[in-house]
Amino acid sequence: MLNKIFAILSRLAVLLLYSLFSPAVLPARDFSPGTEWTGISGSASNDLIVVGEYGAISRFNGTRWSPVENQTATWLSAVFQFSSHAIFAAGYNGVILHFNGTRWEKMETGITNDLNGIWGSSPENIYAVGDRGTIVHYDGIRWSVVSSGTENLLFNIWGSSPADVYACGGRSTLLHFNGQVWQRVLLPKESHYVGIWGSRSDDLFLVGDAGVILHFDGSSWSPMDSGVTDLLRAVWGSSGEDVYVTGDNGMILRYNGNRWKRMAFPYQDPIRGIWGKDSNHLFAIGDGGTIFHYNGIRWKSLFKPEKK
Repeated sequence: MLNKIFAILSRLAVLLLYSLFSPAVLPARDFSPGTEWTGISGSASNDLIVVGEYGAISRFNGTRWSPVENQTATWLSAVFQFSSHAIFAAGYNGVILHFNGTRWEKMETGITNDLNGIWGSSPENIYAVGDRGTIVHYDGIRWSVVSSGTENLLFNIWGSSPADVYACGGRSTLLHFNGQVWQRVLLPKESHYVGIWGSRSDDLFLVGDAGVILHFDGSSWSPMDSGVTDLLRAVWGSSGEDVYVTGDNGMILRYNGNRWKRMAFPYQDPIRGIWGKDSNHLFAIGDGGTIFHYNGIRWKSLFKPEKK
């Protein structure tokens, strides 16, 4: 009970800070043990960024986590890092933040729909996707709305090149961008697709609810046997023969090129994101302040975010 009260008071404090400091830079948050992390990205195992509820951002330098100042108390859903001085985060109400190596700045997107995923081939070519089929594109100067051809919610986005980009979402939605237009892709199995990743243009993995995993071999999509029925939320791999999927109930699956197998993981709440440098340096995030590291042998909880 005391933990729940503390979490509620913490959230109210964030909203009060926002009302006092907006639109100036908000002070770095003191993270409660229950901070919900929703997005993760990195450029190295000692340069990692996580984002989450009420504008929470924390950065890992290989030794400790430190909270970060930014310009919003809006829920952040996703983050994409090109380098230590080029990071973009997307969230509710059309919010997109940019870190230029010195500070976080709020960008003008011209939309108010919630954004759920972000990906780019370079800092001058970035896409963010969200509710009601929203797709916005950044060309290095400004964000502009792109026609997606759907009103379905879009959860995530990934590409192998500027002319090979996929966005996935609810109601079996998968869109492909060929460098000119976005087009609907027909899939062999119905699902709400939440995560997508590939090792190359002809080796993609798509995950969704009820344990659904699809694989693309360059010509067609086909179902894979995951062995589970849980909601699967995110996917990342070091190669096409070393792929990891996270989901509800502490779910982490590993694919070795032949079959999927559940990994031992000391946590039972939803795991919302995963990122790695290689198979010996993986990071997973989720509800309740979850931040875990995999060293190639076992998963272990990392340091709690440092208070400033």
